[in-house]
Amino acid sequence: MNYRKRKSSHVVFLIALLFLGACTGQTKTKEGQPMSSDKLLPMEGGYNIRDLGGIETADGRCVKSGLIFRGDELGGLTAKDWEFLSEIPIVTVVDFRSNEEVEANPDNLPESVHNQVFLPISPGNLTMEDMSFLESPEFDGEQFMKDLNVELVSDSASIKQYREFFRLLQHEDCIPLIFHCTAGKDRTGMGAALYLSALGVDEESIFENYLESNKNLEKKYADLIADNPKLAGMMGVKREYLESGLNYIKSTYGSIENYLETVLDVDIALMRQMYL
Repeated sequence: MNYRKRKSSHVVFLIALLFLGACTGQTKTKEGQPMSSDKLLPMEGGYNIRDLGGIETADGRCVKSGLIFRGDELGGLTAKDWEFLSEIPIVTVVDFRSNEEVEANPDNLPESVHNQVFLPISPGNLTMEDMSFLESPEFDGEQFMKDLNVELVSDSASIKQYREFFRLLQHEDCIPLIFHCTAGKDRTGMGAALYLSALGVDEESIFENYLESNKNLEKKYADLIADNPKLAGMMGVKREYLESGLNYIKSTYGSIENYLETVLDVDIALMRQMYL
């Protein structure tokens, strides 16, 4: 884990946050405006940056908005984008990318960020230079993605990183927090699914949130897919991908809640107190 401490500053920006929440009890910006609720944020330099709030739980409660965000790479964010995020203000950024991905496109962060935390997860790094494996007649892109999602929750190194991710989520000084990878769909997608599961969100809502990446990333990877059509299944998401990882958890540990508590050291009662 690598923390880069940044000096705090309180810069107030008059930003119109014109999003409607799906649930009541929204958190608000310093200007008293409601945050987005399970919506794509209006980023000029990002494709898949979303507030994980506003989602209803199975028992009828609501995930608070303006606290936890998921995203793709942040290196292309503009000054206007960071004015928006500073107004929240985002204080912690968790980066699941590999060292090579970070070096190729480092995050450009504002002074509102106090903690930049690197938790590299190898499964899910699809920034591959050698695409020769795609030419193999045995290669099955969909099976590759299913296996990847199982590895995210079974590989000991990945588990260690998700455990630290949840440790940060349970620390009030680290909130509001955004976690991301390169596309914001696999490593981040699993992180979001586990976070929402800890809060008691039903699986259908979790899959719905997961599948939004297809729409959001369409433009980002259009040229890459045009040049390499076999990548289409890998540059998007399908229900079966995430389902493979979640089914592995349930078959191995009995339930996702048990996995969260016994493997990732999640205090579910604390999480629900903080985020519902």
